[in-house]
Amino acid sequence: MVKVPDIEKKSIAGKTLLGLGITAVAFAIVTLAVVYYISHNFYVSAYYTISSLFDAVGINTVPALEAAAAPFTTKFDILMAISIIDGVAKTVAVGLALAALVEIMTGAGILSRLNRIEARRLKRHVIVCGYSGLAARICGDLSAKKANFVIIEKDEARVEMLRDRGYTVIDGDFAKEDVLVSAAIDKAMGIIFTARDDISNLLGVVTARHLNPKIKILSRVGNEDLMTKVQRAGAELCVVPEVLAGVEMGNYIRSRL
Repeated sequence: MVKVPDIEKKSIAGKTLLGLGITAVAFAIVTLAVVYYISHNFYVSAYYTISSLFDAVGINTVPALEAAAAPFTTKFDILMAISIIDGVAKTVAVGLALAALVEIMTGAGILSRLNRIEARRLKRHVIVCGYSGLAARICGDLSAKKANFVIIEKDEARVEMLRDRGYTVIDGDFAKEDVLVSAAIDKAMGIIFTARDDISNLLGVVTARHLNPKIKILSRVGNEDLMTKVQRAGAELCVVPEVLAGVEMGNYIRSRL
Protein backbone atom coordinates (compact mmCIF):
# COMPACT_ATOMS: atom_id res chain seq x y z
CA MET A 1 0.00 0.00 0.00
CA VAL A 2 1.46 3.37 -1.02
CA LYS A 3 1.65 5.96 1.74
CA VAL A 4 0.09 9.38 1.20
CA PRO A 5 3.38 11.30 1.68
CA ASP A 6 5.00 9.26 -1.10
CA ILE A 7 2.12 10.05 -3.46
CA GLU A 8 2.45 13.76 -2.69
CA LYS A 9 6.20 13.75 -3.34
CA LYS A 10 5.82 11.95 -6.66
CA SER A 11 3.04 14.36 -7.65
CA ILE A 12 5.23 17.37 -6.87
CA ALA A 13 8.13 15.88 -8.81
CA GLY A 14 5.89 15.12 -11.77
CA LYS A 15 4.51 18.67 -11.83
CA THR A 16 8.04 20.07 -11.58
CA LEU A 17 9.25 18.05 -14.56
CA LEU A 18 6.13 19.02 -16.56
CA GLY A 19 6.76 22.67 -15.76
CA LEU A 20 10.37 22.32 -16.93
CA GLY A 21 9.22 20.83 -20.20
CA ILE A 22 6.72 23.64 -20.82
CA THR A 23 9.36 26.26 -19.93
CA ALA A 24 11.91 24.73 -22.31
CA VAL A 25 9.40 24.69 -25.16
CA ALA A 26 8.39 28.29 -24.46
CA PHE A 27 12.02 29.50 -24.48
CA ALA A 28 12.68 27.57 -27.70
CA ILE A 29 9.72 29.17 -29.45
CA VAL A 30 10.62 32.69 -28.30
CA THR A 31 14.27 32.24 -29.28
CA LEU A 32 13.29 30.81 -32.68
CA ALA A 33 10.92 33.73 -33.36
CA VAL A 34 13.36 36.47 -32.32
CA VAL A 35 16.30 35.06 -34.28
CA TYR A 36 14.10 34.53 -37.36
CA TYR A 37 12.94 38.16 -37.09
CA ILE A 38 16.57 39.29 -37.10
CA SER A 39 18.03 36.95 -39.73
CA HIS A 40 14.97 36.25 -41.93
CA ASN A 41 16.45 32.78 -42.27
CA PHE A 42 14.60 29.84 -40.73
CA TYR A 43 17.61 27.52 -41.02
CA VAL A 44 19.81 29.95 -39.09
CA SER A 45 17.16 30.58 -36.43
CA ALA A 46 16.61 26.85 -35.94
CA TYR A 47 20.37 26.23 -35.76
CA TYR A 48 20.84 28.99 -33.20
CA THR A 49 17.90 27.85 -31.08
CA ILE A 50 19.04 24.23 -30.94
CA SER A 51 22.64 25.20 -30.25
CA SER A 52 21.66 27.69 -27.57
CA LEU A 53 19.39 25.26 -25.74
CA PHE A 54 21.68 22.24 -25.84
CA ASP A 55 25.09 23.91 -25.65
CA ALA A 56 26.35 24.55 -22.09
CA VAL A 57 27.24 28.12 -23.17
CA GLY A 58 24.92 29.16 -25.98
CA ILE A 59 26.89 32.31 -26.74
CA ASN A 60 29.64 30.17 -28.31
CA THR A 61 27.38 29.74 -31.34
CA VAL A 62 27.40 33.47 -32.16
CA PRO A 63 30.57 33.46 -34.37
CA ALA A 64 29.11 30.71 -36.54
CA LEU A 65 25.86 32.63 -36.83
CA GLU A 66 27.65 35.85 -37.80
CA ALA A 67 29.26 33.99 -40.69
CA ALA A 68 25.93 32.50 -41.74
CA ALA A 69 23.82 35.67 -41.60
CA ALA A 70 25.03 39.24 -42.10
CA PRO A 71 22.23 40.87 -40.05
CA PHE A 72 23.68 39.20 -36.93
CA THR A 73 26.64 41.58 -36.96
CA THR A 74 24.31 44.51 -36.32
CA LYS A 75 22.09 42.67 -33.83
CA PHE A 76 24.80 41.19 -31.66
CA ASP A 77 23.44 42.87 -28.50
CA ILE A 78 20.05 41.22 -28.97
CA LEU A 79 21.67 37.83 -29.55
CA MET A 80 23.83 38.34 -26.49
CA ALA A 81 20.74 39.01 -24.37
CA ILE A 82 18.98 35.94 -25.74
CA SER A 83 22.05 33.80 -25.06
CA ILE A 84 22.26 35.00 -21.47
CA ILE A 85 18.55 34.42 -20.90
CA ASP A 86 18.80 30.94 -22.36
CA GLY A 87 21.84 30.22 -20.18
CA VAL A 88 20.04 31.35 -17.02
CA ALA A 89 16.97 29.36 -18.00
CA LYS A 90 19.04 26.21 -18.50
CA THR A 91 20.78 26.68 -15.15
CA VAL A 92 17.46 27.04 -13.33
CA ALA A 93 16.02 24.11 -15.26
CA VAL A 94 18.91 21.84 -14.28
CA GLY A 95 18.55 22.86 -10.62
CA LEU A 96 14.81 22.18 -10.61
CA ALA A 97 15.34 18.89 -12.41
CA LEU A 98 17.83 17.76 -9.78
CA ALA A 99 15.40 18.78 -7.03
CA ALA A 100 12.64 16.78 -8.72
CA LEU A 101 14.90 13.75 -9.01
CA VAL A 102 15.74 13.98 -5.29
CA GLU A 103 12.02 14.06 -4.49
CA ILE A 104 11.45 11.02 -6.68
CA MET A 105 14.34 9.19 -5.00
CA THR A 106 12.96 10.03 -1.57
CA GLY A 107 9.48 8.92 -2.53
CA ALA A 108 10.81 5.65 -3.93
CA GLY A 109 12.60 4.89 -0.64
CA ILE A 110 16.09 4.97 -2.16
CA LEU A 111 17.50 6.94 0.78
CA SER A 112 16.02 4.39 3.15
CA ARG A 113 17.66 1.52 1.26
CA LEU A 114 21.02 3.30 1.25
CA ASN A 115 20.80 3.80 5.02
CA ARG A 116 20.01 0.12 5.53
CA ILE A 117 22.99 -0.87 3.39
CA GLU A 118 25.21 1.48 5.39
CA ALA A 119 23.91 0.05 8.68
CA ARG A 120 24.60 -3.53 7.61
CA ARG A 121 28.28 -2.67 7.17
CA LEU A 122 28.68 -1.56 10.78
CA LYS A 123 30.22 -3.68 13.55
CA ARG A 124 30.35 -3.17 17.30
CA HIS A 125 27.91 -0.29 16.98
CA VAL A 126 25.07 1.01 19.14
CA ILE A 127 21.42 1.01 18.10
CA VAL A 128 19.26 3.85 19.44
CA CYS A 129 15.56 3.05 19.23
CA GLY A 130 13.04 5.89 19.22
CA TYR A 131 14.27 9.45 18.92
CA SER A 132 13.37 11.53 22.00
CA GLY A 133 15.02 14.17 24.15
CA LEU A 134 16.97 11.43 25.91
CA ALA A 135 18.00 9.94 22.56
CA ALA A 136 19.19 13.36 21.37
CA ARG A 137 21.63 13.57 24.29
CA ILE A 138 22.80 9.99 23.76
CA CYS A 139 23.36 10.52 20.03
CA GLY A 140 25.20 13.74 20.76
CA ASP A 141 27.56 11.94 23.15
CA LEU A 142 28.09 9.04 20.74
CA SER A 143 28.77 11.43 17.88
CA ALA A 144 31.26 13.42 19.98
CA LYS A 145 33.11 10.20 20.80
CA LYS A 146 33.02 9.21 17.10
CA ALA A 147 31.25 5.98 17.99
CA ASN A 148 29.27 4.10 15.35
CA PHE A 149 25.53 4.14 15.94
CA VAL A 150 22.24 3.68 14.11
CA ILE A 151 18.91 5.29 14.94
CA ILE A 152 15.58 3.53 14.43
CA GLU A 153 12.64 5.92 14.14
CA LYS A 154 9.22 5.53 12.54
CA ASP A 155 8.12 9.18 12.46
CA GLU A 156 8.81 10.40 8.90
CA ALA A 157 9.44 14.03 9.88
CA ARG A 158 12.02 13.00 12.47
CA VAL A 159 13.64 10.56 10.05
CA GLU A 160 14.11 13.32 7.48
CA MET A 161 15.45 15.71 10.13
CA LEU A 162 17.96 13.14 11.42
CA ARG A 163 19.19 12.34 7.92
CA ASP A 164 19.72 16.04 7.31
CA ARG A 165 21.98 15.99 10.37
CA GLY A 166 24.04 13.22 8.80
CA TYR A 167 22.85 10.35 11.02
CA THR A 168 22.27 6.83 9.75
CA VAL A 169 18.57 6.20 10.25
CA ILE A 170 16.41 3.12 9.76
CA ASP A 171 12.76 4.07 9.30
CA GLY A 172 10.42 1.58 10.92
CA ASP A 173 9.12 0.04 14.14
CA PHE A 174 12.00 -1.07 16.36
CA ALA A 175 9.82 -3.79 17.91
CA LYS A 176 9.78 -5.67 14.59
CA GLU A 177 12.44 -8.28 13.84
CA ASP A 178 13.09 -7.23 10.23
CA VAL A 179 13.74 -3.64 11.28
CA LEU A 180 16.25 -4.69 13.97
CA VAL A 181 17.90 -7.04 11.48
CA SER A 182 18.25 -4.09 9.08
CA ALA A 183 20.11 -2.25 11.85
CA ALA A 184 22.59 -5.16 12.01
CA ILE A 185 21.60 -6.15 15.54
CA ASP A 186 23.55 -9.38 15.16
CA LYS A 187 26.80 -7.36 15.02
CA ALA A 188 25.85 -4.60 17.47
CA MET A 189 27.44 -4.27 20.90
CA GLY A 190 24.49 -2.50 22.50
CA ILE A 191 20.94 -1.28 21.98
CA ILE A 192 19.14 1.55 23.80
CA PHE A 193 15.38 1.96 23.87
CA THR A 194 14.46 5.60 24.52
CA ALA A 195 10.84 5.82 23.35
CA ARG A 196 8.25 7.35 25.67
CA ASP A 197 5.97 4.33 25.21
CA ASP A 198 6.92 1.70 27.83
CA ILE A 199 5.06 -1.11 26.05
CA SER A 200 6.94 -0.44 22.80
CA ASN A 201 10.21 -0.46 24.71
CA LEU A 202 9.26 -3.71 26.41
CA LEU A 203 8.42 -5.39 23.09
CA GLY A 204 11.65 -4.08 21.64
CA VAL A 205 13.68 -5.50 24.53
CA VAL A 206 12.08 -8.94 24.07
CA THR A 207 12.74 -8.91 20.30
CA ALA A 208 16.30 -7.66 20.66
CA ARG A 209 17.19 -10.30 23.28
CA HIS A 210 15.74 -12.99 21.00
CA LEU A 211 17.78 -11.85 18.00
CA ASN A 212 21.03 -11.31 19.87
CA PRO A 213 21.33 -13.03 23.29
CA LYS A 214 24.72 -11.40 23.95
CA ILE A 215 23.84 -7.77 23.21
CA LYS A 216 23.76 -5.23 26.04
CA ILE A 217 20.29 -3.74 26.42
CA LEU A 218 19.40 -0.44 28.09
CA SER A 219 15.86 0.86 28.27
CA ARG A 220 13.99 3.96 29.32
CA VAL A 221 11.04 3.32 31.64
CA GLY A 222 8.39 5.91 32.38
CA ASN A 223 6.37 3.81 34.81
CA GLU A 224 8.49 2.44 37.66
CA ASP A 225 6.01 -0.41 38.10
CA LEU A 226 7.11 -1.82 34.72
CA MET A 227 10.81 -1.75 35.52
CA THR A 228 10.88 -5.33 36.83
CA LYS A 229 9.11 -6.63 33.71
CA VAL A 230 11.50 -4.83 31.40
CA GLN A 231 14.48 -6.25 33.29
CA ARG A 232 13.03 -9.75 33.17
CA ALA A 233 12.56 -9.31 29.41
CA GLY A 234 16.31 -8.87 29.05
CA ALA A 235 17.26 -5.26 29.83
CA GLU A 236 20.46 -4.98 31.85
CA LEU A 237 19.77 -1.39 32.88
CA CYS A 238 16.52 0.52 33.17
CA VAL A 239 16.47 4.29 33.51
CA VAL A 240 13.64 6.54 34.69
CA PRO A 241 14.57 10.00 33.33
CA GLU A 242 12.22 11.79 35.69
CA VAL A 243 13.82 10.13 38.72
CA LEU A 244 17.32 10.95 37.48
CA ALA A 245 16.30 14.55 36.86
CA GLY A 246 14.89 14.75 40.38
CA VAL A 247 18.09 13.36 41.86
CA GLU A 248 20.23 15.80 39.86
CA MET A 249 18.07 18.74 40.95
CA GLY A 250 18.24 17.62 44.57
CA ASN A 251 22.01 17.28 44.42
CA TYR A 252 22.28 20.73 42.83
CA ILE A 253 20.18 22.34 45.56
CA ARG A 254 22.10 20.59 48.35
CA SER A 255 25.42 21.71 46.85
CA ARG A 256 24.23 25.32 47.07
CA LEU A 257 23.09 25.18 50.73
